Amino acid sequence: MKEIGIIGFGQFGQFMARHLVRHFAVTVCDNSDHKKKAEKIGVHCGEFENVANKDIVIFAVPLKAFEDVLKRAKPYLKSDALVIDVCSVKMKPIELMLKHLPDSVEIVGTHPLFGPQSGKDGIEGLKIAFCPVRTVQRKEVKSFLADVLKLAVLEKSPEEHDKEMAHVQALTHFVARALFELHVEDSELATVSYEELMKAASLLAEDSWELFQTIQQGNPFAEERRKVFIEKLIELEQRL
Repeated sequence: MKEIGIIGFGQFGQFMARHLVRHFAVTVCDNSDHKKKAEKIGVHCGEFENVANKDIVIFAVPLKAFEDVLKRAKPYLKSDALVIDVCSVKMKPIELMLKHLPDSVEIVGTHPLFGPQSGKDGIEGLKIAFCPVRTVQRKEVKSFLADVLKLAVLEKSPEEHDKEMAHVQALTHFVARALFELHVEDSELATVSYEELMKAASLLAEDSWELFQTIQQGNPFAEERRKVFIEKLIELEQRL
């Protein structure tokens, strides 16, 4: 059985481990002590250098910490390791992996388009963006995602991914967080459209601020989409 190391054991790292432990020997590490949570899931806690020395290494850390963690992991990576990231943006983390990791290391970028909330009832049929940057295992990885985990695999270039996600994700999260922070209350007079808006706000409410920052600041196309949206709101207000 191949061994997987997961660097970063926050909410998504834990969520991911629950699904991968059925198929791999999983070892995790994090800056915080999550030993009890790891034991509950059935994975091992290890030292950083041990986790970075597995056959497959998955980085599940915030984008702002990504470069430092890559540099720290580099000396411990196996020469033929398969390195995967799960960042919500793709151009920047892939650029950093190509810059800092040895040429012999295989690199695959992924973005699961779901999380602990949207995947709480199962992940079958949910989408994952797949960016096979440098790997001879493209078919094997894609097959595992599609045939074993039953995900809908969408192969994209890093730039294609970020351009699409600027409105699909960045704009959606921007609106949803604004609604959530307005503390709008439920109403017995709620319309279907109102309920759908509140559902989106509630679904994203538990996402960390770090994830929100990554989605908004790590995507080079997100700022322009927010700008256009805000300008449209101002225009509508002026027309009224």
